[in-house]
Amino acid sequence: MEILTDIPLSKPEAEFYKKFKNLSVNEGPKPQGEGSIRISPFDDYFIFTLYDEIDGVDSPIDLSNVGTIYMVFIGKNDEIRIPNYTNVQDIDMSSGQVLFKIGKNESQKILALDNRNFYISTMMVDPDGSSDESVIYTGTFLSFEESAKVSLTQQLEDARLEYSKQLAELQVTVDRLNQDIGQKDNLIAEQTAVIESLKQSNQNLSNEIGVLSEKISSTEAERLLQEAKDSQKAEEDAKLARQQIRSINQVELADQTKSKKQAFFTQAVKQLRSNIPGVNLVTSGISGISGINGIR
Repeated sequence: MEILTDIPLSKPEAEFYKKFKNLSVNEGPKPQGEGSIRISPFDDYFIFTLYDEIDGVDSPIDLSNVGTIYMVFIGKNDEIRIPNYTNVQDIDMSSGQVLFKIGKNESQKILALDNRNFYISTMMVDPDGSSDESVIYTGTFLSFEESAKVSLTQQLEDARLEYSKQLAELQVTVDRLNQDIGQKDNLIAEQTAVIESLKQSNQNLSNEIGVLSEKISSTEAERLLQEAKDSQKAEEDAKLARQQIRSINQVELADQTKSKKQAFFTQAVKQLRSNIPGVNLVTSGISGISGINGIR
């Protein structure tokens, strides 16, 4: 909203007036104490829209019947009061709008104060001359030089805040990654322990296999040696058995031969006795023949 005035304006003043346009339509009201203005060493114009919170809703304050509105600057040794500027059009005080003009002389005095607070107050003068003044808003002011420093400081603070936020987010990510790494390290450690256990088991099995192989080889050798001994003994037993059978056969053969000889000679004697007269009986083998004439 451009501010219109009936006062003739110089070119610089016209430039200042053109600045009074509502270019920040989306900017919200500033709570008590948070509003800040910049004051130059020259003429300054400030337009405010004052609100009151009613049932949680910001409602413009009707300033049309509150008396005179002042912008007040109070220092330790000085007090500067600026009444609201009325020689303009399109300022709707019933909608909470108020305009102040701070001239060059007042600006220099204000900048010299040791207090950087300002107050917007209302004063209603009674017919008897008494008055009551009430503060409806308070804020702070800075010089252009201070504003530049504050702006830079604010930028640094904003950058620090943004950096802190990003750092916090990165820290969360780092913590999560460290947790993942820790879990993976634990898993690796567990798998390494399992691998070492398996390696030890394999080594133990290899040792057992070696011992079993040695035992199996020794047992096999003993078995073969025993088989050889058994075979040798069996062969000796068989040889002895053959010898015994041969001896038995020889004895039987001898007995059979002797028996046959005895039978032969017995038969011969019987034949002789039957064929040759005077032959006596043979009592045991052929020991001799007796007779009358005898025979040699």
